[in-house]
Amino acid sequence: MRVHIYANAATDLISMGVKVSFDPTVLQVESASKYEDFDEGWTMDADGDPSTTGDRYYLPAVEIDNTAGTVMMIGGRLIGETTTGLTGKVLLGWIVFEAISNGDCNLQVDLAKYHTNHPTQTFDNFVSLVNLQGQKDEPTNVPGDLGLICVTAGACVGDINENSAVDMGDFSIVRSAMGKSFPQPGYRVDSDLNGNGAVDMGDFAILRGQMGTSNCPSCNL
Repeated sequence: MRVHIYANAATDLISMGVKVSFDPTVLQVESASKYEDFDEGWTMDADGDPSTTGDRYYLPAVEIDNTAGTVMMIGGRLIGETTTGLTGKVLLGWIVFEAISNGDCNLQVDLAKYHTNHPTQTFDNFVSLVNLQGQKDEPTNVPGDLGLICVTAGACVGDINENSAVDMGDFSIVRSAMGKSFPQPGYRVDSDLNGNGAVDMGDFAILRGQMGTSNCPSCNL
């Protein structure tokens, strides 16, 4: 299961800090990454020289704790000598989970860092160019912002259109996205069945192996 994390309606966002929580008895993290792209994503070292540390906001950039059930991502964006903000629907990063048991995994999104001595206060987890003028625009922490994902025995990963069967409708969806990788237009995360960031022959092989399966279980959410 691949989950993408976005900031909606961002305005000149120049750094971010987000924590995703989950039930570790149901899910485990296989991998997690910020969206690291020099022009559009989050870069920790703008000049690409690992020997210089003055342009790094925070390391490590991604922390995975499968025991506590948390993933933390910290990111800043620098281009050359100037700081440039990102605006619109901004991708923060993604997480690839593996289901290890049945149940509701209860994904929740939160701010990454709280003040050690003042738990009710936060650091500037989301900073925009407006923040540099002394204004705050921290997002509201709403439990369950990422929704509820149900993990159930015998789930059909190939049932993309959720009609309780793996059929030609699902094949058509995968075919339309075939050859596309994240973040190319046309890439579909629901067709990326193996969660490797691309819709390719590996996904087609999974779909083909399940083709014709019926009575796929549903969480009835």
